[in-house]
Amino acid sequence: MTKTTIITNPILSGMYPDPSWIWDASYQRIALVNSSFELVPGLPIHISTDLVHWEHVADVINADMARRLLIPFVEDSGGVYAPTLRKIRGKYVIACTIARINEEKALAGGCSQDELAAARCAQGNFILVADAIEGPWRGPFWISGAEGIDPDVFEDKDGVVYWTQTRPAIHPQWEGQTEVWTQRIDPNSWTLIEDGKPTGIGKTIIWRGYGMEAVWAEGPHLYRIGDYVYLMTAEGGTSFEHSEMAMRIYAPDGLCEAYAEYEQEVFQAGERIPSVRENERCYLGQNVRAFHANKKNPILTHRHLGLSESLQCVGHSDLLQHSTLGWWLVCLGVRETRGENAGELLSYLGRESFVAPVSWEHNPADWKLDGSEASVHTGTDPGWPVICDGFGRLPDEIGVAVSDNGQVLYDPFAGSSYEESSPVLLEVSGDAEDVMIVRDASDVKYRRIAGLPCLMPVPHEGSLVIRQNSANCVKFTMRDAHVECETVIDGNVQAHPKAETRPSTRAAVLFDQNRLSVIAGLESDLVDPNAFVENGYVLACYDARFLSTEWAGGFVGCMAGYVE
Repeated sequence: MTKTTIITNPILSGMYPDPSWIWDASYQRIALVNSSFELVPGLPIHISTDLVHWEHVADVINADMARRLLIPFVEDSGGVYAPTLRKIRGKYVIACTIARINEEKALAGGCSQDELAAARCAQGNFILVADAIEGPWRGPFWISGAEGIDPDVFEDKDGVVYWTQTRPAIHPQWEGQTEVWTQRIDPNSWTLIEDGKPTGIGKTIIWRGYGMEAVWAEGPHLYRIGDYVYLMTAEGGTSFEHSEMAMRIYAPDGLCEAYAEYEQEVFQAGERIPSVRENERCYLGQNVRAFHANKKNPILTHRHLGLSESLQCVGHSDLLQHSTLGWWLVCLGVRETRGENAGELLSYLGRESFVAPVSWEHNPADWKLDGSEASVHTGTDPGWPVICDGFGRLPDEIGVAVSDNGQVLYDPFAGSSYEESSPVLLEVSGDAEDVMIVRDASDVKYRRIAGLPCLMPVPHEGSLVIRQNSANCVKFTMRDAHVECETVIDGNVQAHPKAETRPSTRAAVLFDQNRLSVIAGLESDLVDPNAFVENGYVLACYDARFLSTEWAGGFVGCMAGYVE
């Protein structure tokens, strides 16, 4: 007898980018965090036991933490980037970066030079720590000497903890080339450790991308799986060329020992360890590398599916082993809306969180004719991760069946499109889940727009604001039986002609198919958004493309807010 459940992608809709998760064995549940940029509360934490039902249990960043992280002083699409959630020595740990700090604004807002210097010396990279996933969270512990973005923190089997992240290549061979570096870190003081005193050896470069002209190797994560340490990176940037790569190093006695053996291998080959900068080493030799790439890379991408595919930008992944459901991957993806022009794709929701099952396979060439494994490390080699075996892409839904003997079967399938047919009602009056953009110095609370079509009532008093960023937003205001519309496009403000409503009607904005349609209908019909749209009449219609990421730029999704 089997029990089947259906997991629907995305698991978190709307602006929930850069997901990172752990299997929290102490509580037999998944804990997942997302980046939140300039939003406060920020770094939302969701938990789940079954990958189907997700509960928002906490926000790591409250108003006090936001001030300590200088979030009130960041630019558009600034703030907290790409967190990594791990459990290190019994503590919950988040490694993260804050970007685009406006130091002039920070000083004017009361920040001290010491605060700015600490963030600057860490290039915005920090650690937060908690005893419980719900918090409270302590920090930030600024990582002096860190460089770049997308940090990872990894504890190996020997108890050694590593800090890993990506930075622009010091000696790039082409534009956009980055390099992934790693270094030991003290989890008590959260300071980077220099090995090999007194001369000191700091950062070790372990990756620069999978191939020639590979760009933006970022989002690195290290994993201990069997006798190997795996490195996963997102490459190609977070747009239409996004992809996920897998590499690994044989390290049965720990990464430190594997590094020492690699250096011996280099010397025996008659080569030398390249030096990028003083007190740094590079494990990307001419003929010998420490980490070996999966020859079937990328392990996940949608870039090969073409622009007819509505789910794009897939990558920035994190692995997890569920106690009963096995291996899974979480990643970001972007649901696109087609434009009128051929190949025109526009995204409004931001980057969302998707999941897929993972299996492990060996290359068929690794097996002997008698059926035994030819691998040198027989019995200790997990192989390579395969995402959604036999399917080759992220599924819209995954059927998961667990038999009485614990066997897990997956049935992935895809529909014709991620676009929804019926509008979803989004009330923006506010509740406990609302977020603010504190650098705006206003009391506007926003909610993520989680799907299109979306119907948003215009309040009887005050205004409805739909925001992509500070330079691209729109405001609808009800005044004297008229609906007024004011757009901000690339920072230019334009007031549009008033639209008159009929008596006893309610105005709402339908966001759908690259349009913002102001519709008047009966307030009683709002309980059924589809009925409101069908029975109502259109007062005005506006081009919504300026609210897309492709037009506005940046990394965030649209949000709706209420302004008094």
